[in-house]
Amino acid sequence: MEKRGLKKVLKCVAVCLVTAVAFGALPVAAALTAAYDDSVTVVVDAGHGGADGGVTGKDTGVKESELNLIMAKLVGEFLESGGYDVVYTRKGSGGLYRATDSNKKSADMQRRGEIIREADAAAVISMHMNTFHQRSRRGAQVFFDKSSEQGRALAEAVQRELNAGFNLPDAGREFAPLAADKYILRQSAAPAVIVECGFLSNPSDEAHLLDADYRARLAYAIFLAVDGFLSEGA
Repeated sequence: MEKRGLKKVLKCVAVCLVTAVAFGALPVAAALTAAYDDSVTVVVDAGHGGADGGVTGKDTGVKESELNLIMAKLVGEFLESGGYDVVYTRKGSGGLYRATDSNKKSADMQRRGEIIREADAAAVISMHMNTFHQRSRRGAQVFFDKSSEQGRALAEAVQRELNAGFNLPDAGREFAPLAADKYILRQSAAPAVIVECGFLSNPSDEAHLLDADYRARLAYAIFLAVDGFLSEGA
């Protein structure tokens, strides 16, 4: 079998196993790991961290940084189980700065940019949580850099999965991906997206995002979109 054909077969096996993971039939550690000679790298960024907790849940006070890290690890585990190499910008609760840095936020963002550029990745996924002054606003929203057509295409793929699996059933509406002027989106030529998983200002979204099964389904939807997008060019 040609290498390209073998890769497609292995991808199908990987996705089947990851599906089993998503629905609890297999632990992530038992799923297929990188199976290709020409591995593809994806950067998964957990937004905020350390002194920068991001937004907080209105009902529980949960920190965005904590949920971002949980979601980043879940998305990364699904990607790894699907055969991708994953580079995380952070794996712990701390920020990416030194205690001596005078501007910790700037130092943190610069280090994230360095990690993204050094990874030479095929895609960058940055995990975040949203907030809004009106508590009725809810749903998952994807952002991309307006100068990147590939970034727009990746954002559309992720948004489609989130609309079908979450926004339409839960919020009764679809979202369109939005262009945003964000530092993290401009750090490599690879398509990059920010995924705002839900609104911590909305009681229903907050409750869902604190539920482990919901987070697993959300991470799996993101994985499916990223895998589908990258597989088109495989």
